[in-house]
This record gives sequence, C-alpha cells and structure tokens, in this order.
Amino acid sequence: MIWDIQNLFRRHNAELGRFLRRRGASADTAADLVQETFLRVLTAAPATPVDNVRAYIFRTANNLSIDLARRQRLLPCVDNADDVLGQLIDEAPSPERIVLSRQELAVVQAALDAVPVTPREVFLRRAVDGQTFDEIGRALGIPTKTAFSQMVRVMMHLKAALDRALS
Repeated sequence: MIWDIQNLFRRHNAELGRFLRRRGASADTAADLVQETFLRVLTAAPATPVDNVRAYIFRTANNLSIDLARRQRLLPCVDNADDVLGQLIDEAPSPERIVLSRQELAVVQAALDAVPVTPREVFLRRAVDGQTFDEIGRALGIPTKTAFSQMVRVMMHLKAALDRALS
C-alpha cells in the first residue's frame, strides 16, 4: 500500500499535534510524536488494507503516546534507562543475524551514497543525531516542511533499495 505521506502530513499534522497535546504531551514531545507517527506509517506494511487512513494515523500516534507514557512511568527515576534495560536484556545477535545486518548495511550505505548532499544531511541529522525537523531546518537554512519531505524521500529511497536487495 502506497500513501502520499506529504499530503497526509499536510492534512493531519496540526490536528494530530493538538490530539497529542490534549493527551498530555508537551508541544515539543507532540511534534516529535507526530514526526515519528508519519515515519512509522511510511515504513509500515499493514497486514490488511487500511480503509480509514486518518484513523490509522491517529491510532499509530495514540500507540506511540501510550508507549512513551509507559516508558516514563516505568522508569521515572532512572536517568540512564537505556543502560539499565541493556543490562537486564541480553540481545546478542546470532551469527546469521550479524551477516544479514552487514549485508543490509552495505545496501543502505550504497543507496545513501546515491542521495544528494542536502537530503542525506537531513536524513543523518534526524536518524543519527536525533534532531527535530525544526532544528534541521534551522541548521541547513531550509523550511521545516522541506526537511520533512526530504527525509520522506530518502526513507522511500532506502526502503526501495532494501526491498530490491531482499527480493
């Protein structure tokens, strides 16, 4: 299923942000959750066809909001929650998983090398540095929506490259 993510973002961004703020998220957290929602929708492959895309988007945002609230409630006093969880769970990959991951990484790296400089920079700032689209836009001198749309294009490019490699 292919959706016009940019159009969906334009149509539902503000409403989704208000929805998340009413659920208790700060403006910054709501903005991050909205971005994460659309990235999830972009990369998701629903098992069944989606009849109501708006409801699907809002359900995804609601689930992300619930997940965030659970994490905050379960580990409120721990500053380094990721470190604590990492010590509790042994997630060492199998040798097969390591080989597959290296192959996938090579495909992603080759695909990323083919992306023009500015969209690649947007992708790296978001995916690696964790910057918001607002921060990326200011740093690169581009509008926030342009940063988002470039991220979407890069994600679609990388997903297509991985799909081709895995098929």
